Amino acid sequence: MDILDRLVELAQVKGSVDVQCLFHGEWYVRHEPKCAYGLVHIVTAGSGYIRIDGEQEARLLRAGDVIFFPRSVGHTLSSDSSCENLGVNVLTSEKGAFKVKQSHAGGDAALHLFCARFEYEAQADIMAGLPDTVLLNIHHPSLQYLVALLQYESGQALSGSVAVVNALASVLLVFLLRASLEKNGEAQLSGLLNGWQDKRLRNLLQAVVDKPEEEWNIEKMTAIANLSRAQLMRVFKQQTGTSPHAFVNSIRLQQGALLLKQTADSVLSVALSVGFQSETHFGKAFKKQYGISPGQYRKNERADEAAVQAEEMPIYFI
Repeated sequence: MDILDRLVELAQVKGSVDVQCLFHGEWYVRHEPKCAYGLVHIVTAGSGYIRIDGEQEARLLRAGDVIFFPRSVGHTLSSDSSCENLGVNVLTSEKGAFKVKQSHAGGDAALHLFCARFEYEAQADIMAGLPDTVLLNIHHPSLQYLVALLQYESGQALSGSVAVVNALASVLLVFLLRASLEKNGEAQLSGLLNGWQDKRLRNLLQAVVDKPEEEWNIEKMTAIANLSRAQLMRVFKQQTGTSPHAFVNSIRLQQGALLLKQTADSVLSVALSVGFQSETHFGKAFKKQYGISPGQYRKNERADEAAVQAEEMPIYFI
């Protein structure tokens, strides 16, 4: 499993691309920021404006634009560059696998787009390392075919469309992550993703992510990276913003969180399986990073999962 697959697994991502917006005339939609939540807008026709919180000017969106918010930055979509609330009602209906949001407030201006959403573990390295906003284009080789499939599914009332659309969400996320990594230099990556771009650290990062439970002493890490102790400490801190041992600890805890959610293993068993020497050590480290004990984390996750399943079955990307 390569590092991208592994980080998506550790992030415990679930998502869907099941909203289509068909705006005509005057329209206005506000998206508030939300913790551990990513959002994507894929513009398939027309044009409109988006004002991102913290920015002075609105940006013009055109057909073909893709805007990805890994951490759901607050923003406003509007037919007007002021992005002020126009008091226009947006109606929601259902068509096959999609919720369709429409506005018909007169005029010829139009914007058609698909919206995808992703929820993930708040401590996920893969989302934390991305910039606040990633701008792409439908014509990126990895996106054009996916968008064509979305357009086809949204235009038909076909059996099995929900399964198709949910499967496309997992593909979309991987394509977005790939494209974000390709934009390094423009995209201002940080943390683990920035470290991954440094060939001196790549083998070490892959090894730790693959097997966090192993004993990761400094001698072993310097041997894999082919760097001296001083060089490793300097380069690792410079490129990832943390120390090698703190990184190992973080990956172990993320793997522990995954096991707490997916298995019925005891907390002690989980602690030992991810490389901690005792349940106490694991519990203290877990609470420091996640804010709650391992037992409470498991209880909360199962309660949340039961609540979600009462409404719909989420799709997990593993």
